[in-house]
Amino acid sequence: MVDFSEPEIFTLLAQAGIPVAVSRLAAGPGEAARAAAGLGAPLVVKAGGLEHKTDDGGVVLGLDGPDEVRAAAGDLLSRLGDRARPLIVQRQHAGHEMLAGLRREPGVGAVVVVGTGGIHTEVIADAVEALVPLDRAAAEALVRRHPHHPLLEGHRGSPALDVPALVDLLVALSGLAERRPDIGELDLNPVLMGRLGEGVIAVDARMATIDVPPARQARAGPPPSLDPLLCPGHIAVVGVSDDPAKTGARIYRYLTEKGFTGRVDAVHPSGGEVGGRRRYRSLAEVPGVPDLVSIAVPAKAVAGVAREAAALGVGAAIVHSSGFAETGADGERLQREVAAIFHGAGIPLAGPNSMGVVVPETGMTASLSGALEADALAAGGVALVSSSGALGSCVASRLMEQGVGLSRWVHLGNEAALDVADYLEWLAHDPKTEVVGILLENVTDGDRLIRAGRELAACGKPLFAFNMVRGQGAREATRSHTGALVGSHRLRSAVLDAASATRVPTLRVFEDALILAASGGLPRGGRLLAVAASGGACTIIADGAEAAGIALPQFPDGVRERVAGVLPDFVAPVNPLDMSAQIIGRPEVLGEVLEHALDDSRYDAALVQLTTNADPGAELTAKVVAAVRQRISIPLYVARFGAGSLAPAGMAAYAAAGIPVLDAPDRTMDALAALVRAAGNLTEA
Repeated sequence: MVDFSEPEIFTLLAQAGIPVAVSRLAAGPGEAARAAAGLGAPLVVKAGGLEHKTDDGGVVLGLDGPDEVRAAAGDLLSRLGDRARPLIVQRQHAGHEMLAGLRREPGVGAVVVVGTGGIHTEVIADAVEALVPLDRAAAEALVRRHPHHPLLEGHRGSPALDVPALVDLLVALSGLAERRPDIGELDLNPVLMGRLGEGVIAVDARMATIDVPPARQARAGPPPSLDPLLCPGHIAVVGVSDDPAKTGARIYRYLTEKGFTGRVDAVHPSGGEVGGRRRYRSLAEVPGVPDLVSIAVPAKAVAGVAREAAALGVGAAIVHSSGFAETGADGERLQREVAAIFHGAGIPLAGPNSMGVVVPETGMTASLSGALEADALAAGGVALVSSSGALGSCVASRLMEQGVGLSRWVHLGNEAALDVADYLEWLAHDPKTEVVGILLENVTDGDRLIRAGRELAACGKPLFAFNMVRGQGAREATRSHTGALVGSHRLRSAVLDAASATRVPTLRVFEDALILAASGGLPRGGRLLAVAASGGACTIIADGAEAAGIALPQFPDGVRERVAGVLPDFVAPVNPLDMSAQIIGRPEVLGEVLEHALDDSRYDAALVQLTTNADPGAELTAKVVAAVRQRISIPLYVARFGAGSLAPAGMAAYAAAGIPVLDAPDRTMDALAALVRAAGNLTEA
């Protein structure tokens, strides 16, 4: 990383059309006095060699002419020594202090940043950012997101500041980021804002450049099809030994036990048989050309298998083996060698260090996931793509346990070739996939991820994302298991937002959102009817709705009267509606309330939040809810926070009706908030 002097930065900024203070350099007091000539007053002298000038006493303000500049310069040099050089002389400007700048990470992208400037920037920490490129509309939206935006527009008699000029500066920064991919960081602090029409001006700046990595290896012609990887008809597993605990043997067992509908062949130098079937000594012995080669051999042997697969012209490959970039420089070189072999042959590669790929519908289990020990796999409309093999397995197993089936389930591994964008592009046009979830640690190509996510949205498929790896410790942990140089959480978040993805805060919300989207669909908008068996639950629902921007419209007059007509006098007909014990003692009343309330187009979704109802009433309630759900045109979601052991028949009735049941009201509202955001992302696509 290379740092630049402030005058060098100001020259660059001026060329980009960004207003900057006129700066003159000086080596000593005499030069500083001469530099002050013609600048006017008041003047400022700064110690240009310091990064945090104010903190170290390196700024002298309010100087009136060359003589005072000479004295101030001498004082700086006497106190700070050579650290003060070069001295910078400027005309002193006034205005409201803001911060503006750029941040970039290779592969992920760049963001423009704006926030409160001055010496308290780090303490206030209110900066907002948006992904490059920014047009004027996007820059205006960025400024409006700043929490102090109302103050900039004028508040309680204070004058409006020149927000249009700040917007111009942000657009210019975006253009600079596009022209100079080597700029890693650029801080303009402060940027002084004048009153409306007076403009803005940057009076201090810091910039550092980064090495620009070579572009990802270009593909010759169209990208290879992922069909052989994600819907193969013939799989060869290389590395099927006699030890059932070894990876190759496990994968082969899963494929045969789960009833893969295509052909599967085992390969191992020992030959012979495995499981009563012939085991071939090499890929060359396997009859026909496999669509997919599943490679589970020691890392140093993978290149040889890759050459054999390339010579045969197989359709795709998964390298399950570890021992590549996640282990250090030698492993990284080996990974590049293997990737180059497959790339040269036009063969899509998953991994290395990939748990594998699963397609439940066809029994395609080219994976070593322990989740495959389950008796059966549920096929359905959820596709899961994960940076973490173990966490992906956890989510997949929990979804299937709750009756939510999967279309495709992919572990990315080290992403030596295929990355998350490749899979999203394919899934956008997969007729079996309706909802997509990604557990993401790293972004290798932000632009392609954005395009792929938007393509999914254009196809009407919501994309939910749990953005992992927030702090430096998590980055180091990621490096140890995937070999990835992981970018910042904030930049990945900006890329996901631009990709029309719905980011969720926790793994639980990720799971819940996928379950609800797959089984009940997305709401039409953000207007919710909530009926609960608890006043406390109603308050939590109301708080969650307010935090998420979800509306809770009250009943119109006619509907309120009909709802009140079936409720006891002590139950107020409001939304959220606290039915308390009425749900437990008289389940049919819940059905009548829902029928009356939802006979109105003002709601986009409904929630029934239960507590500790027990069988047999719980079973009756479940049947009432299921009947209403069949008759209405909007999603009806169910949550129940009581022990499941109190209502086994009730829970079974929900399962039989295909209704997932969440639990606590706060967790449920987090999931509904994600669904509402996802619906908005599809609408905006």
